[in-house]
Amino acid sequence: MKHGMKTLMTHDWRWLLGVLTLSYAVIIIALASSGMISAQHLLQGLGVAALDHPFMDLRGVAAWCEAWSAGKDPSVVETWIRFPSGELHHNFLMNYSPLVLGLGTMGAASLSSASVVGWGMGLALLYGTALWILCGSCSLRDALLWALLICSPLSVLVVERGNLDTLIFFFLVAALMLRKFPWIETLLILAASMLKFFPIVALLALWKKGTKGCRVLVILGSLLFLIFLFMMRRHLLAIEGSLGGQCQSAFGCTTLVDVLIQHGILSPAGPIIAKLCSLFALIGIAASFAVGFFFHRKAEGSPLSERALHSFFLGVPLMLALFVLGPQMDYKWIFFLLMVPAEIEITRVSSDLEAVAAKAWLSLLTLYSYWTFFSDEGSLRNSLFKQLLMWGIILLSAFFSGRLWNRRAVS
Repeated sequence: MKHGMKTLMTHDWRWLLGVLTLSYAVIIIALASSGMISAQHLLQGLGVAALDHPFMDLRGVAAWCEAWSAGKDPSVVETWIRFPSGELHHNFLMNYSPLVLGLGTMGAASLSSASVVGWGMGLALLYGTALWILCGSCSLRDALLWALLICSPLSVLVVERGNLDTLIFFFLVAALMLRKFPWIETLLILAASMLKFFPIVALLALWKKGTKGCRVLVILGSLLFLIFLFMMRRHLLAIEGSLGGQCQSAFGCTTLVDVLIQHGILSPAGPIIAKLCSLFALIGIAASFAVGFFFHRKAEGSPLSERALHSFFLGVPLMLALFVLGPQMDYKWIFFLLMVPAEIEITRVSSDLEAVAAKAWLSLLTLYSYWTFFSDEGSLRNSLFKQLLMWGIILLSAFFSGRLWNRRAVS
């Protein structure tokens, strides 16, 4: 009986993951298409912070591309999102890398207001493909956990917004697949970084390999990126200015303060508060990393698969860096998913404090991803608790960074 149960649990259940997530998508599409309920109200009922129109982030990028084609610079000239009804909506100044404008110069496949829906569906398919590859072979328990995370409000949010983070996520999973070819992995990370800057820190995964060739590639890749930043320096200030003050559907080291300011508990005190929050976050992350690193030296952990370790270090530097930089929209939560394979393995191969910490990390991540399903973000208490959840996830992530830095890997 025990042998049969063990076989059942260790069988590859990725097909079940596919059935569950596809069923979720089909039900949403079918109900929204029936006319019984709008897609926006349906998604909001499921905890997704959906807007009046789908793919709003992608519509904004399309408006930038169209402005650029008309000879205007969308980083300094206001643009407008045009809906199929003819209604216009004010757009943000461009806060992405200027290379994103190349999406509007791809001939018949160009991104424009008319092709937004097609592009949005394409990005959703890329995201789904990347998730399918990332989860790998699944036990029954793992498949159910992955389905829970993939169908969470924050995972669906990135698809609903049509955000290009789905493309970044695909690039990073492709880098994971091609990790045996470090120069290709470097190029993929650079390609992602030249679209949205922050993925450059994923080069840490290559550095961790410890080989001379990988570290040379990291240095060369970093130099190329610094040259690129120097050329794009005029746009960096605009991007920084677009991030301040977000606290709804957002996380970051300064978001806790933004919540208190929004509710009138604190008065705005200029950039000094943001700098103090960033400093406090850096100290907390460094201390958590040190605890994990020295804990590792005292108690050698069980080896993990090379694939899971590499995936972890593709994701963890992104999330730690984004947290310190300031407010980030909740859909960037998807990059935590790169860390999930290692955390799942830890819960299986270890029975000490490390496994307890991994279970706590997975529990907090799941709870955070469903927070808007159960809670009203407009409540001060709920907003504060949500931010404290993220602080817990970040500090545990830093702990595991130290814990796994010198961990042995098996193929």
